[in-house]
Amino acid sequence: MSVPKAKPQRIPKPIKWLVLALLLGFVGGVAMGIGGALYEEGLFPAATRYMLPGVAILGLIGAVGSMWIGYRWMQSIDEAAQEAHKWAWYWGGSGAMALSMIMLFIGMTPISKTIAIPSAFSGRTDPAAYAATGALWLLMLMIAGYGIAWGIWWLRRR
Repeated sequence: MSVPKAKPQRIPKPIKWLVLALLLGFVGGVAMGIGGALYEEGLFPAATRYMLPGVAILGLIGAVGSMWIGYRWMQSIDEAAQEAHKWAWYWGGSGAMALSMIMLFIGMTPISKTIAIPSAFSGRTDPAAYAATGALWLLMLMIAGYGIAWGIWWLRRR
């Protein structure tokens, strides 16, 4: 009696695209880091002329690519998992965004002049660095809220 051979498992296409996106993001990040280091050392003074469009194009490719990968991935999972992710993003992401309003209100008060908030970008203190730091913190809060809400959704249904 012969045992049938198992078919080799193929990696699903959305995962292949995710790996490709991560690889492109890594390569783009390394290239931007090298360009920034060369600029800081004065070895490549024209770097800033090419960095802004390069970062914008890389960001656009990343945003469109991640939306496409997310769309394909959501189609590939079952209805319960889809509902869990939608619920988690709605409640977790929205709840975190509402909590971030606390920082917005604190920033509106006169006492906020005395608060020293470190920039997440090499100690820069320009308005663009602070805006990017705020966006980074908001994104981190929303992802944390999503993770917590996703866990709650599954725990309530187990």
